[in-house]
Amino acid sequence: MLEFQFASLAAFFEMAPHGVYVWPVYGLGLLVIGGLTWVNARQHRQAIRMVQRNLEREETHES
Repeated sequence: MLEFQFASLAAFFEMAPHGVYVWPVYGLGLLVIGGLTWVNARQHRQAIRMVQRNLEREETHES
C-alpha cells in the first residue's frame, strides 16, 4: 500500500532541504519539453505549408 511520505502538502512542496533544488529542475524540464513541443509543432506546420505550395504549383503547371 502506498503511503504519503510527508507530514503535509506544505512539507511535500518544501521537500525538507532539497526543495530549493528539486522544483527548479522540474521547472527547467517542463520548459525544455514545452520548447521542444512548440518547435516541433512549428516545423510541422511549415512542412504542411510547403507540401501544399508544391501541390498547388504542380496543379498550376499541369493546367
